[in-house]
Amino acid sequence: MSTSTSSDVIDRARLDAYYGQFTSEKEKEALGVPLRLVAAWARNDAAGVANVFTEDGILILPGDVYKKGRNEIRAFLAAAYAGPFKDSQVTGRPVDVRFVADDVALLRTHGGILAPGETEIAPELAVRSTWIAVKTDDEWQLAGYQNSPRGEGATLRW
Repeated sequence: MSTSTSSDVIDRARLDAYYGQFTSEKEKEALGVPLRLVAAWARNDAAGVANVFTEDGILILPGDVYKKGRNEIRAFLAAAYAGPFKDSQVTGRPVDVRFVADDVALLRTHGGILAPGETEIAPELAVRSTWIAVKTDDEWQLAGYQNSPRGEGATLRW
């Protein structure tokens, strides 16, 4: 007898759509790192996002943002959630998963920031992200994260 509810089925379908072609258990475990960050961001939870990182994790964002360690990341995001990122969300989908060691994964996602009330990413808020996930004590954590603008919002000029 199944005890699944309709919300369980919807959640499973969302996860399956998120994982896409990355179906091995190892890939899904590593891709749990972006899922945890997205969930904490949806709550505008600076400590929750910081705790996805390793103690000495690095956050690099456009605009000369370089934060090292959970404390710096937490303080940066607390200020951001009180200001320009208030009530925002982030979203993305994996486009590449590579294991450079059994406990180190290089993840690439396409996504961006969703302004409050929006369901689609505005072109100027679209990003291509690189995540370095490491497995320590049976948990995948984020050792490094960097994103760059993509699409119409890209600012790099040749």
